[in-house]
Amino acid sequence: MSRYPSIRSALLLIAPLALLACGEAPREAAAPPPITAAAKPEPPKQTPPRVEQAQAKTPAPEVAPAQAPASAAQPASPTVLEETKSAPGAIPPSKLPDPNAKPKDDPVDPLKWLQDHQARQADFERRKQEAEDHLAAAQTEVASREKILLEFKNPFLPRPQLPPDEAATIAGMQSNVDRVKWAEEKLAAAKARLADAQTHLDDVKANPPLN
Repeated sequence: MSRYPSIRSALLLIAPLALLACGEAPREAAAPPPITAAAKPEPPKQTPPRVEQAQAKTPAPEVAPAQAPASAAQPASPTVLEETKSAPGAIPPSKLPDPNAKPKDDPVDPLKWLQDHQARQADFERRKQEAEDHLAAAQTEVASREKILLEFKNPFLPRPQLPPDEAATIAGMQSNVDRVKWAEEKLAAAKARLADAQTHLDDVKANPPLN
């Protein structure tokens, strides 16, 4: 017999024993991945032009103003003035007119000035005429009283012509002395009225209307 069949038989016997001793047969290790070149970093993507323009036109958000702290100083209360006793901005009391202030000169209207002058002149003439009439009446009364007195004193002259009331007054007198005394009193009163009339006329003439 050849020796080759004996070796084969021995291998067939050893193989199952080896499997029992080692357990499962070891799996084949996975082959490592092939070595490739290092991956290059991708370049940054460029923003399209339209997006950049839109971003440029978009206004920046407004920043809200900072609120004043609650502890900020409050405005001071209005001060009361000592002179007017009122707050600033109040209507001051109206000032009293100055008694020494000169009135403003308004432009003179010639027509109105002429009318006023004529009215003043007419009033002056009227008052002067009245004073002259009173003076003339007083002078006439004085002359009449002098004549009556003279007629009472001189018995050779006719009896004086008296008004009814005066004639009744002297009719009750007993003596001519009483009649003379009465006539003298009437003459003195007439002369006093004459003096007053003359003074009044002089005052009127001394105050003519101003031009």
